[in-house]
Amino acid sequence: MALVERTERATLDRLLPSVQSEVRKAVVGYDKVVEFMLVAAVTGGHVLLEGPPGIAKTLVAGSMARALGVDFARIQFTTDTMPDEITGVTRMRGPERVFEPGPIFTNVLLADEINRTPPRTQAALLEAMQERHVTVHGITRWLPSPFLLIATQNPFELSGVFPLPESQLDRFLFKLELSYASEEEELAVLGIPHRGLTPDMLEDIRPLFGPVELTRAQQEVDATVVPDSVARSVVSLVRTTRTLPGVMLGCSPRSAVHLITAAKANARLAGRSTVTLADVLYLAPTVLPHRLMVDSSTTGAEVVAAAAEAISRDLG
Repeated sequence: MALVERTERATLDRLLPSVQSEVRKAVVGYDKVVEFMLVAAVTGGHVLLEGPPGIAKTLVAGSMARALGVDFARIQFTTDTMPDEITGVTRMRGPERVFEPGPIFTNVLLADEINRTPPRTQAALLEAMQERHVTVHGITRWLPSPFLLIATQNPFELSGVFPLPESQLDRFLFKLELSYASEEEELAVLGIPHRGLTPDMLEDIRPLFGPVELTRAQQEVDATVVPDSVARSVVSLVRTTRTLPGVMLGCSPRSAVHLITAAKANARLAGRSTVTLADVLYLAPTVLPHRLMVDSSTTGAEVVAAAAEAISRDLG
């Protein structure tokens, strides 16, 4: 299917409403989630979707992949999923060793219920998330470009789950907490055509990018200007999270990189080529809290809110 819009003719600010409109054909009530997922897509970031079962976490990920117009694969994690089921295996075919790539060799990978699989298998994703390649039997194999991991987890499951370690959480650009839709939105869900229990509108979602166009969009984001004052505010914000009461482990330097990169994308989505402090403060509550370790006296969201308030106050 031909792409209906290309980045040569449409800037990111004009594409955001189009992406939201396409995803809305199959999923209701997630415009803000789609906005953040588009930010992740054009920055090469990864997204963790967390929420109760049955609220369309998997569906919104698949719909987003269709709107991006890139290859999509899904892994349903279980307690016995092995690392080579993700990365691939090398087999003997006659006298030759042949590599059979796993589902990770795609543009958008949905890691469904990532907290249902043991740490050894979760760790198989770490190299891919950070380096964009995997190592199988000592051989490094590069992933397609672009590569985006969308993981889901149900925070209410207590049996047979393996919480993600802090080192892996820190590699997610966003952790988006999804909740139940409003009454009107749930009513609208019933109006979407279904084939049995499956929405029948997925095939109607038009691809708005494609791998080449998405790479160009990432280059557009990379070219966004970050004033020195904004960069200093990001560093101050991240460092402040390490000093506030109740914090056992503050935000890492990587989180500052993620925050400023997301702010670049947010500026482009707003039609600007320069980042402002408003971009940073808008995204901080989604980029930073999941990277913090706090005691029972506070939450990650409260720490980030306090740090943002301190930075705003200092700037007058």
